[in-house]
Amino acid sequence: MATIQPVLSLGPDDHGRAITAEEFAEAFYAEPWKYEREDGRLIVMPPDGPGHDDCSEPVRDLLGAYRVAHPDVVEKVVSEAWVRVDDGTDRIGDIGVFLVGARSSIPRPERVPEMMFEIVSPDRESRERDYVKKRKEYRHLGVLEYVVIDRRRHRATVYTDGPRGYRKRVLRAGDVYTSPLLPGLTIPLAGIL
Repeated sequence: MATIQPVLSLGPDDHGRAITAEEFAEAFYAEPWKYEREDGRLIVMPPDGPGHDDCSEPVRDLLGAYRVAHPDVVEKVVSEAWVRVDDGTDRIGDIGVFLVGARSSIPRPERVPEMMFEIVSPDRESRERDYVKKRKEYRHLGVLEYVVIDRRRHRATVYTDGPRGYRKRVLRAGDVYTSPLLPGLTIPLAGIL
């Protein structure tokens, strides 16, 4: 007789707990906290606040409107886009954009979005994770464009794939974000940063 394993329930007290990829994929997570896995250990992050929402919502809405208008270019715009970096690390990006193309048949979390957007949280660990760790991981995985939106510094840093690695472009509040991956998309940063 087969035994049924109970679903693992995880919450803020489990920060730092060793967890396998399978456990991470199948666990029940206490809300409203957010969870990632790094080097086989659970990372528990505070829930997004109103400032995070005020920044991410207009970006997500404009990306979603672009998807509706260009279904031949964008397959999905996903909030909390899950990607498996390696056997020990799973990341949840704020917004992932999956383009129509060769990767379309790969299931998530193995499928990597072509574009990732992160809204930087104010604490030092989040800044390190978004600016350094995720940039390296996303580049290694083949994310073609990585956008880090930093409300505290009033800038968006755009990392675009190039022959020698990511090319960096910094945008300020008066600038407009555009991407060669999404022809015709414009996101004014004045109300976001």
